[in-house]
Amino acid sequence: MNEENITFLSEAHLPRNLLCKLSILYVIFEGYDNNKGTLLFDFLHKVPNLKKLLVSGCYGLTEIFPHEKLQVHDGILVGLELEHPWVKSLSEKLESLTLNNCPRLEKLVPCDVSFVNLKELILTHCKRMEYVCTFSTVKSMVQLERLDIQGCESMKKVVKEEDENAFDEIIFGRLRELILISLQRLECFYMGNATLQFPCLPLARVAKCPNMKTFSKGIINAPSFLGVVTSKEVWDCQFDDDINTTMERLFHEQVPNSSVKYNYLLIYNISLQMGPIHVKILTGF
Repeated sequence: MNEENITFLSEAHLPRNLLCKLSILYVIFEGYDNNKGTLLFDFLHKVPNLKKLLVSGCYGLTEIFPHEKLQVHDGILVGLELEHPWVKSLSEKLESLTLNNCPRLEKLVPCDVSFVNLKELILTHCKRMEYVCTFSTVKSMVQLERLDIQGCESMKKVVKEEDENAFDEIIFGRLRELILISLQRLECFYMGNATLQFPCLPLARVAKCPNMKTFSKGIINAPSFLGVVTSKEVWDCQFDDDINTTMERLFHEQVPNSSVKYNYLLIYNISLQMGPIHVKILTGF
């Protein structure tokens, strides 16, 4: 479906149960109109049994589901509640969620939304996202089998810690595919103290993540883990004791190499402009 189709279905006076059986929805936006973000919200509540959602090219989308609103009683803030009740119901039925080329998307969902049936989460070229979801949200993803994040240039971590001192655990009981590619600012998967459980994960594909210093601050239990694949070739697999030590070694191996290349180019450029005497002073400094 494109923008025109959604607008028609949203505005048309259709029978209430007409779209109730719709389970797969692909939404492709065209152009750069910044007002299209709310169009998706207006339509999603009409498809309460949606299981697979793909959104591509939505330049006005800043949040895939509506945000929370303040709950005030007698002038006192008592908490947060979802602005639209149907959001929780829809998120709990989703099995696959793909967001592609949504450059203004900053947040996946409010913190109290759960994905108990989500099996596949794919995020590509969502430039403003600094993390995928919070600790409490990712704990609900007990059915997750594939997590694929590529080209999200602002992402610093995958899971955002809510309490850095909390000693809890996240169990990725069914996760078999973990892909992290071209995430220039990514520093880690998770920086909290919680234990991460990956009982079924055989490999992680991590490439073009130059700032990823470690995988997690806490304990990682991955009994089936064989290594980190750093390119498109499956046999290009790196492993050193566990996920954390492997990622730390890969990070430290690439830093000196990039530094040497940078110094070489810098010295070469200066030698062309200033002559060999200036190169000697620079290298000595």
